[in-house]
Amino acid sequence: MGVKIQGSKIYLPKLGWMRFYNSRPIPDGFTIKACAVRKRQNGWYVSVRIEDKSVPDYLAKSLKDVVKVIGCDMGITKQVHLSDGFQIENPKFSTTKKAKRTLKIRHRRVSRQPKGSKNRKKAAKSVGLFHQKISEKRQAYHWKVANKIVSRQRDGIALENLNISGMMRRCRVKLDDKPGIFLKNGQSQNKGLNPSSSDAAWGELILKIDYLAAKPGQIVIKVNPKHSSQECRNCGNIDKSNRDGEKFICAECGHHEHADIGAAKTIRDRVLELVRGTLALPATEYLNAQKISPGSKSFRGEAREPSQKGY
Repeated sequence: MGVKIQGSKIYLPKLGWMRFYNSRPIPDGFTIKACAVRKRQNGWYVSVRIEDKSVPDYLAKSLKDVVKVIGCDMGITKQVHLSDGFQIENPKFSTTKKAKRTLKIRHRRVSRQPKGSKNRKKAAKSVGLFHQKISEKRQAYHWKVANKIVSRQRDGIALENLNISGMMRRCRVKLDDKPGIFLKNGQSQNKGLNPSSSDAAWGELILKIDYLAAKPGQIVIKVNPKHSSQECRNCGNIDKSNRDGEKFICAECGHHEHADIGAAKTIRDRVLELVRGTLALPATEYLNAQKISPGSKSFRGEAREPSQKGY
């Protein structure tokens, strides 16, 4: 027996009938395909996936139809920099002074209560509720940002293929020739950037952009962002000294522009070169050349047409 819903009750396998708040009634013609139950700080949540085979799939455009592409560069001072010059603010939900102070006070309340006491459990729950509130605010803001990017009405969206877990991983220890002496390995810089990177949640934002882009049939392609903010768009010179904060001044030709917007343009151009250089190749040969599996989220095009049913 599978999942069933009758009014305000739901039947879950191995658990039986349970009461729940039916926030969205299932329309006629839809059938229940799966159900996910998860626990959060303020209670249990049930997510029901439904399907109606009469609803047509969202079909993505082919690579031949990609003419206009918008590039996106993820950042910390700004959430996203677009290749058309538009910048989206980053509200910084968990790294503000107010959020840090509130979290510090609530952690202090937990440490002051005896272990195993009810007051300690209440204090710990308040910490979890605060984290949940921040997470919900971030999720809501990410949906707005993703809608802004998708609504730019382009054939394709160019994103950075970021290794976020690798970016936040602890740096390797560097030892000097003399025993017991350690050299600088950049960990102090990562220690300051990691909280901001975690608060920006680039991975979650990219997933939402990929999801929303499927409805209008836009293609989402990820490219390697290496040296995108250090490469001169005028002469092609790559040098760390070219960038000074948000300013970009080429040490060779003197070309200057906004560093992050220039990086978004470079990402856009790399995707255009990638698409134009593979138009003559079949989709399977393109995927083999890029080492991308047909089911990968790094590519959306002829080889992988998105299928989203229901609501």
